[in-house]
Amino acid sequence: MSDKPLSVAIIGAGMSGLCMGIRLRERGIDDFVILEKSAGVGGTWYDNTYPGACCDVPSVLYSYSFEPNPWWSRKFSPHDEIRAYFEHCADKYGLRPRLRLNTAVAEAAFDEARGLWVIQLEGGGTLEARALVSGLGQLNLPHIPDFPGRETFGGTAFHSARWNHELDLRGKRVAIIGTAASALQFIPPVAEQAEQLYVYQRSANYVIERNDRAYGAAEQRRFARYPWLQKLHRLGTFLRGESIFLGVLRARGWLRKLFERGCRKYLESQISDPDLRAKLTPDYPAGCKRLLVSDNFFQAFTRDNVELVTSPITGIDTGGVQSADGREREVDVIIYGTGFRTSDMLSGVTFRGVGGADLRDAWRDGAEAYRGVCVSGFPNFFMLYGPNTNLGSNSIIFMVERQVNYCVSCIEKLLSHDLSSLEVNRQVMRDYNIDMQQKLAGTVWVASCESWYKNAAGKVVNNWPRSTLAYWWHMRSPDFADFDMRG
Repeated sequence: MSDKPLSVAIIGAGMSGLCMGIRLRERGIDDFVILEKSAGVGGTWYDNTYPGACCDVPSVLYSYSFEPNPWWSRKFSPHDEIRAYFEHCADKYGLRPRLRLNTAVAEAAFDEARGLWVIQLEGGGTLEARALVSGLGQLNLPHIPDFPGRETFGGTAFHSARWNHELDLRGKRVAIIGTAASALQFIPPVAEQAEQLYVYQRSANYVIERNDRAYGAAEQRRFARYPWLQKLHRLGTFLRGESIFLGVLRARGWLRKLFERGCRKYLESQISDPDLRAKLTPDYPAGCKRLLVSDNFFQAFTRDNVELVTSPITGIDTGGVQSADGREREVDVIIYGTGFRTSDMLSGVTFRGVGGADLRDAWRDGAEAYRGVCVSGFPNFFMLYGPNTNLGSNSIIFMVERQVNYCVSCIEKLLSHDLSSLEVNRQVMRDYNIDMQQKLAGTVWVASCESWYKNAAGKVVNNWPRSTLAYWWHMRSPDFADFDMRG
């Protein structure tokens, strides 16, 4: 344990944690540490290295507003470029000396008497900090359904977020379970390698044509020489994302119907077989699940070596996957594209607040926070990409930048006034979340479909119910009348 507590400890070196570190340095707060369980920065872009991995938000928008990159190779840049971007940011903004890689946090507990967070590291070691920031996000704990017999499978099995790059899929019989955001990207390259591919789909998705393209060298040079051109390009991309929210993600509206018709036309243009097309057609309102973008997903199912299986999985044994149609499809490899434990948001870390209260217990009925960043009963604790801050369109980095600015202002208040405790008032947080659920009732996310936006009880715990511009206004500065403070 160090002799002097740090001002701030940040958990996670993904896009949220790095942004927080950059802003702290800008405000003159230098005694902080970023704790990262992995061997490098980038968060989800460090973990997810599957074939075809790329962002489904144009890179001009999936980047910090204060650090534009004129050299993106494509409109939707691939994984390696995005991860390199975050490595670049860590270097440029001097975060390397404050990074502790390969350092996982086991538990963080608030010491009320001293006004400090005491952080226990896995493998031993303790840190203390005045303020604690969780940059763990929502997409970091892989989820694998507990299919009967799953552990008995005799071949190779792995989750897409833990891709087995040593395995050669050529000549293999492969089962991919899941067809959502990640699987949408790796199904086409796997289909090109595997001898036989079975894709198990629980429900179809709305897929928008990506319309990806390369940026020409002249275009890149113009962005570098005239930054305002790229800012204009970014603004246009941002406004298109806002239009999707306003037109599609409301619970009702003719614009959503128009959007659904466009998705069906794209599907029809790629799939001529009526039976296959019916399997790939969603039976719920657009936006109830995450909207997906791809230029090659549907085409993969027209290959002779690919079969789309919509019969529910009933079990797995040593040889393959069994389904309700009475068939067992024998495979050598199972790849789980089954998403993440999104409603947890704690990534295996135990957070203990006032009186030793466990955050998991506080969230037993569903994760809640004030403005997505503060939780009553957990003083001097801030979350990035927390409850009800996810989006159905546009860039999450826009949201995180707003959160970081808000949290840094709170941390400055804590430090400059030498407070032992800065905690959102319990009633303020309760009223906020009642209002949050009322607003969410007017969106398509409450419709009758399963999605990772909801917890097991059907409560929408992940998404923000209004536009990103509304969130920008909402988070412009803290109102400290909403907080209880102790000196």
